[in-house]
Amino acid sequence: MSTPAPDLSVIDQGQASARAGLGLHHLRYVLAAAEHGGFRRAARRLGVQQSAVSRRIQELEGRLGAPIFERGPQGVRLTSAGEDFVRGAQGAVGELDLTVERATEAARADHAILRLGVLAGLGGGVLQDLLRKLVATEPRLALELVEGGAETLAAALGQGRLDLAFLLTRPAGLVSTPAWRERLVVAVPVADPLAEAASLCWTDLAGRRLLVVEPVAGLVGDLVLRRVGAMAVLGRSTAPASLARLVALGQGLGLVGEGDACRATGVVYRPLARSFLSFDAVLGRRPEKPVVRQLLALLPGAA
Repeated sequence: MSTPAPDLSVIDQGQASARAGLGLHHLRYVLAAAEHGGFRRAARRLGVQQSAVSRRIQELEGRLGAPIFERGPQGVRLTSAGEDFVRGAQGAVGELDLTVERATEAARADHAILRLGVLAGLGGGVLQDLLRKLVATEPRLALELVEGGAETLAAALGQGRLDLAFLLTRPAGLVSTPAWRERLVVAVPVADPLAEAASLCWTDLAGRRLLVVEPVAGLVGDLVLRRVGAMAVLGRSTAPASLARLVALGQGLGLVGEGDACRATGVVYRPLARSFLSFDAVLGRRPEKPVVRQLLALLPGAA
């Protein structure tokens, strides 16, 4: 959609008003006095002192070099120049009020939308529960979920295109707060001897092919190198569901957060001792909406 060209006549009028030292209060005082036929009644309608209305209108008349009102015992009435001025002022004030109303409506509409960044391929567990609670308290809320990699989401936050994102690392220069922790679990084929254990430790994974999902590949890969070293072979999958299918086919063991453990025939999940994924809530560079504060208040431990 093309942007409409500005109304140059309105701009010219605004520049002329500025040169004359006119403000919106001058226009509103004149319109009120013309509508109610007197400065006292106008002041009562506007909730100001009569002296303020009289003084402002006198200032205006002095700057215009022409009287707007004829004063009399029964009140005031417009001069011919005043009638012309009032017609123009009514249009200008009406346009301004309409512009303010449209801007207010647009702001309200934007406040009803939450643009949330989610690491591609993740989003189950705690996050799903959080969003379910938020929508229950704000049934008219429109959610926009934007999936992407950590760098893409961090850039969108910095450019103000997202209200909030949940990431595993805190981008520099952005405000963030701890959101939640998820236990790291291992997807194991049911026929594998490790499926008999109640829980696993990193030494159990030595020498095995380990599958990780793309969004957490870097973080989990670093953990694997520190805990198991070169004795593990890393493979990657695009999403937890794909990872579970590969595990069921005997392609290796899978490492995922417990919130993204997907049910799959032939696969069981076992917790990995003392191993967690820590998510942060990162705020975008845009005016904070009330719904963002509501979501942050729902985070585990926020109360």
